[in-house]
Amino acid sequence: MNEATRILLGAYTQAVAKQYGIGDATEKFSVTPAATQRIIEQIRENNWFLKKINIIPVSNQKGEALGLGVTGMIAGRTDTSGDGERKTKSVFNLKAMPYLCEQVDFDTHMLYRQLDAFAHLKNFNSIISNQTREQIDANKITIGFYGESCEANTNAITSPNGEDVCEGWFQALRKHNPKAMLKEGKTADEIRIGEGGDFINLDLAVMNVRGLLHDACENASDVIAIIGSDLLAYEKAKFYAKNGNTPSEKAKIEETQVIGTYGGLPAVSVPGFPPSGILVTSYKNLSIYIQEGSIRRSVGKKNDAKNRIENFESMNMAYVVEQLDKAAAIEFDNVKLWIDGAWV
Repeated sequence: MNEATRILLGAYTQAVAKQYGIGDATEKFSVTPAATQRIIEQIRENNWFLKKINIIPVSNQKGEALGLGVTGMIAGRTDTSGDGERKTKSVFNLKAMPYLCEQVDFDTHMLYRQLDAFAHLKNFNSIISNQTREQIDANKITIGFYGESCEANTNAITSPNGEDVCEGWFQALRKHNPKAMLKEGKTADEIRIGEGGDFINLDLAVMNVRGLLHDACENASDVIAIIGSDLLAYEKAKFYAKNGNTPSEKAKIEETQVIGTYGGLPAVSVPGFPPSGILVTSYKNLSIYIQEGSIRRSVGKKNDAKNRIENFESMNMAYVVEQLDKAAAIEFDNVKLWIDGAWV
């Protein structure tokens, strides 16, 4: 590391120490509740999807979902002129999901030569702090959709999507509301979408998943369909094959980009979502809980043996479906599409 870079790095770690009210940011320190809230706000600011869902600090490591959201009919009237008496209604009467915040590590390093390469830039501090933040936040989303277990030792080779880091939202349905997870059609362990399959098109598939919601939630105004990229591409390819040679229809395809409404629901595409997945719920029904007092960091610790600085960060997290009956999904690993005369 060049001397100029070393000076800048020292100034950066001092700035971090001042921000968190500690003596040395290169040694492990706990983040205060106030700073935890600032970190949560930063997470939300940097990713459009994380901005739409709930990221909530909780005091207990384990418990039941807070049950955010309201379902059912609240409006009513009671004649109180006689013996009648107005009675309150429960705003949340669907079953609550248990949660357990598990420690998740986000540990990174940067080589000295990488630091030297941008030491001359005025935004040196922000480059260091933001270098991996975007990918860490993207990881949080991917784990939310793919996570199946919480292993003592994770393996990014065998579980490239964080399947072994935490139990995510799909896994919450598998464990706590399996009837809301569509697993197969006429063929065992397969859900076939396409001509001659269980669902002739994506519209019908989404409509059937929507039908797995609780009656009180099925027509909620905030329900959306999150749809995987492979399913959207498949639907778009079929549309082009049918109408692509007609100039007016081709223009219409390009204008709408095909994704708009499926199964009567607004459809969205989320990076990190399983390519063949469908999840019907609302943004505010998906939460990430972060246990207060569990965030621990050390920043800019020099490791001369490896010619790099190392950043260690951990927090206790849980992925929560606030109202289990307001979420339904398709088992994405079982989805097959009719392509070139075969189900693949």
